[in-house]
Amino acid sequence: MARKKTENNSSLLLSQLAIKGIQDKKGKNITIIDLREIEGSLFDYYVICTGNSPSHVDVISEAVDREIKTSTGIDPKRIEGLQNCQWVLLDYFDVIVHIMLEEARDFYRIEQMWKDAPQSHLDNIE
Repeated sequence: MARKKTENNSSLLLSQLAIKGIQDKKGKNITIIDLREIEGSLFDYYVICTGNSPSHVDVISEAVDREIKTSTGIDPKRIEGLQNCQWVLLDYFDVIVHIMLEEARDFYRIEQMWKDAPQSHLDNIE
């Protein structure tokens, strides 16, 4: 039987820092998917949000990167999507941050792919 990943406090901290970076730049529709109890999952959390435009997606991704780097010294293992900023993915090992335009988010429906995992939805900050 696979080990469940419930004791990793660093991934919880990373997800909270990502949320702070998103909220600082007014990212919308933040969803946190808790994958720790999902057998076979490679990650602890997905943090997903929506940006208004490609430039907004870019600004949010920079804010998340800066917030995590400043607080922990950790750089993402990988960043994907900066070429067009329709969907930027920041890979922090146990935490994956998805910053998407509304059209991309509606199309890919990540939340639906992980509908068996606990999900939290945060109110937008105006």
